[in-house]
Order: sequence, then C-alpha cells, then structure tokens
Amino acid sequence: QRRALVKEEEESFYVVGAQDAKFVDFGADIDDDGDDEDFDETEGTWDETEGSFDEDDEDVFEGRAQRYADIEARYRAGRATGAVEFDLSADDDFFADGDDSDDRGNKLDRGIPSEMRCFDTAKIYVKAGDGGRGMVAFRREAFVAQGGPYGGNGGNGGAVYFEADEGINSLVGFRKKVHHRAEPGGNGGGKKMQGSDGRDRTVLVPPGTVVRNSETGEVIAEMFAHGHREMIIAGGRGGRGNASFKTAKNKAPQIAENGEEGMEMWVEMELRLVADVGIIGVPNAGKSTLLAGVSNAKPKIADYPFTTIVPNLGVVERDYARMVFADIPGLLEGASEGIGLGFEFLRHVKRTRVLVHVLDCTSKDVMDEYEAIRNEIHLFDPEVGDKPEIIALNKVDASEEAATRALELQEEFRAFGIDAHVVSALDGSGVAELVTATKKALDALPPVDYEAEARAAEVRRGKVARAADGKELSDFEIVDDPYAFYVKGAAIERFVQMTNWDYFESFKRFAQVLKMSGVEQALNSAGAGEGDRIVIGKYEFEWSGDNRTGALYESWKAKMDEKPAGTTQQGSRHWPHAAG
Repeated sequence: QRRALVKEEEESFYVVGAQDAKFVDFGADIDDDGDDEDFDETEGTWDETEGSFDEDDEDVFEGRAQRYADIEARYRAGRATGAVEFDLSADDDFFADGDDSDDRGNKLDRGIPSEMRCFDTAKIYVKAGDGGRGMVAFRREAFVAQGGPYGGNGGNGGAVYFEADEGINSLVGFRKKVHHRAEPGGNGGGKKMQGSDGRDRTVLVPPGTVVRNSETGEVIAEMFAHGHREMIIAGGRGGRGNASFKTAKNKAPQIAENGEEGMEMWVEMELRLVADVGIIGVPNAGKSTLLAGVSNAKPKIADYPFTTIVPNLGVVERDYARMVFADIPGLLEGASEGIGLGFEFLRHVKRTRVLVHVLDCTSKDVMDEYEAIRNEIHLFDPEVGDKPEIIALNKVDASEEAATRALELQEEFRAFGIDAHVVSALDGSGVAELVTATKKALDALPPVDYEAEARAAEVRRGKVARAADGKELSDFEIVDDPYAFYVKGAAIERFVQMTNWDYFESFKRFAQVLKMSGVEQALNSAGAGEGDRIVIGKYEFEWSGDNRTGALYESWKAKMDEKPAGTTQQGSRHWPHAAG
C-alpha cells in the first residue's frame, strides 16, 4: 500500500487504496497537524522536516488493508459515500521526486515558470457591448390626429479598446482579471428617443504589447508607446424602432429590431519590452549587477545562473537625457530554437535600439560564448543582429587573469571596429564610460516615431468592423447536416439575430428576406422538404413552402405559444391591425 499526504488549500486527506487505484478516505481521523490519530508510531515514522513519510516499513497498513479494500469495493459498486477516486498525475511534484516521465516512460515537456509566463504572456476574454432594442410606440397627443409611429432606436454597444500605459510594465495583472466586457447600449424609447450608447471598455497594457486573436493567431494590435490606443472589437449596432420602418405603404408599422450582439473573442497578449538599451549575455555574466549600478532598479542578484527569469527595466539619466535599460535574462547556445527558454527571452531584444553585450572575463571560453550568442541573435532575427552593439568586458575585479584577459579582448574587439569597455559592474569601475558610449550610440540613431509606426500598422490591418459590416444577405452557404440544414453567412445570421420575433410583422419580413436573398431557392435546391429543420445562427425553425399570410400567422402563433408561461409577449393586440 502507498500512503501520501495531499494538501489542497486548507484541507488534508490521506490517499488510500490499491496501487493502481487511489482513493481519498474522508473517514480518516486527522488532527490539525495532519497526523492520523490511529497511526501507530512504532510501525513507521513521519519526517517533520522533510514533510514526507518514511516508507521503509511496508507493513504499516497491514492492520487497515481490509478496510481500504472494502471502501474500494463499495465505490466500484456505487455504494460508497466516503471515498472519491481521483487521478494523481505522474508529473505531480509530490510524487515525481525529480522524475519528469509519465507512467509509460514518455518524456514530459517542462513548462514555462509561472513568474515568467504571467510576466510577458496572458490570455484574456473580451466582449463588446450588445446593441439596445428598438421600441414600438405611437404618438398619442391631444390635437394631433394620426400621430404615427414614434418608437426610437436602441443605442450602440460599447467597444473594447487597448491602451498603452507606461505605468504598467508586465502582464501579471491579467492573471486574476481575465474577463473584460463593455457596456450594452440602452433601449430605445417613445417620442423617438434614442437609447444611450454603451460605455467603451479600455484595457490598459504595458507599451510593447502585441495582441493576437487566440483562435486564428492574427495580430490585432501592437501597442507601441504610452497613450497609444486602438479598438480591438466594435460594439453591437442598436436595433431600429418602428419609426424607422415607416413607409408610404405601411404608415403604422408594428415592428422593431433587437440590438446586435457584441463581438467576443479570446485574445493572447505578448509583451515585447520597449527599451532604448538591451543588456544581453550568457547567464551569470553580471547583467543585473550592471543594471543595478547604473540605475535605481533592484533586480535579483545572486551567484548562480538564471537568477533573472524576467526582464528588468531601469531608467538611466545622462546629460539631462533619459535612457531605458532592459536587463534581458541569460541566453544560451540554441536559444533561437527555444533552448533555455530562448524564445521567451529573445523577443524582448527586438524593440531595443542598442545592445550592450556583457562578457564574463573569468571564463576561459569567453570568445566562444560571445560568438554563440551573436549567432543565436542572427538566427532569431537578422535585424536584431544588425543593431549597434557595445561590449562590456565584466568581472575584471575578480582576478589578475580576468583583468589581463579583458585588456587583450578589448584590443581584439577594437581591431574589428567594435566598441569594447573594460568594466567592473560590482565596484563601478569603467561603468560611467560605458554609459557615455551607449548614449553616444543612441544619439547617432534617428529618433523613433512610434505614432507613425502605429498608423502604418493600423493601415495594414484595416479598420475594425463588425463581422457582418459590408456583407450582403446573398453571401451565404447551405450545409446539409443529418440534424438540419444550416444556413451560414455573416449578414443573414445578423439579420436573424436582430429580428424581434414578438411581432408578427417581423415574421413576415423574415419570410420576405429569405425569398429575396435567395435562401428559399437554395434550400429547395438542397433538398429541404416540408417539416425539415432549418438553422440560421441561433434560430431554428421548420421549413414550409406555404408563404400565405394565414399560414405564416399560424406558424408565428405556434412559436409564441412555445414561450414559457409568464413570459411577456410584445406585439399587436389584434391581427391583422387596421390599415391606415
């Protein structure tokens, strides 16, 4: 038998049962310290320091084995009330003991650390507001004969915008705030009063965020600089009131539309830091120490590789000018192929303008490390490899050998026209000259016009529109499925969704649109017969070739009778209403 303590928030349970089927015995007596009161301390020991059970004595459950077998048997028969079967995956940290293989021996991929995953990636749900309903009303005033239709239109739903805010430097805040919805539009009122438009929803993100459609992978927006604002999805259109349907032949229409449903989608966000200077190098080269020395940033510093797993930003002031330095986590050979989380680190280099390459002069393979990192950067993106580069020969304070090696490397780099500086990030020697050289390299570059980049990106993507905007009712297809005939088309689906079925005139209008758009002919050609099920969007109905007014009314009345008891039904009290 196998025993393990499983902690889920504030509750502790014992796992019992056969080795291939694990059960939780809720009947076990467990005190506040997580110890079993019936446990005989002479048969086994509990290691308080390690939090694990000493299983050297395999007979520790000998006296209770039959009880657990009975629990399992009752559970299998559906009669157990105190046991629940659950799956303890092989990659659970408690049972894995460092083994990252599953039960079949397959190697499991290690995921991205949660700290990094929440820092520069996030997935959220956004929904635009629904449009408001149109109103059916008539003008009734003294001394105003035949006032006519007076119902107003519904308001448009709010849109969802993304805006770059320099006060935010990570995507961690979206870990607990996943759903973002704009407000719906107000319903139309009498006296041709228009419903109020729903308030837009603005999602604040750090500059450098790339927003993608989670389903298609299409780039929706790129947030370049502080204050940059872009619409992600548009709000739903408000439904029209009966005043909008007045014609010379129908002077008293009793018809109105529902508001259009707002668009919704899951979006993935990826943060690519926008910084002037990117500090790169192999792990434990002294990048974070350098950033802490030139700015007020407080990155984590330790004497082991991969101390930094998320980029750190620091602001450096020199000659009344500000520069933003980004400490990029350590890179390894093969980073362009994802080794050592290379993809997660390299993308932060793309929007830097100057690279400061920190080399650890205590290493005898310093030139091999330099060439490996340069190759990985070129393989990842040749444009990044062409950025201006300044070499920081670091850790010269460690030993005389390191100092001598740094001076030799400095001459070698300068022979190739590469600016190299001998520095000690720990005691600050040579750091001021490095910052001055970095500022000089930045000043030599043309200024970046992020607004122009944003406009160019917006032109490439085009104007954000609703799914059915610009589409024709005749743009549809018929899908013959064993369950029903499906009519698929953005425009026809929006028309059906906005149709208010509480009004008989809406039902008649629906039949006319099916005929004028060609849907009726297409369904007949596809083999739709009397009584077949037709589905358009979320609306389902039975097909009938009888379009006489009386038959349409009977169909509409049957639909209304299907409504739950107590449901308020809109529409005319008398049918047909008197013609003007």
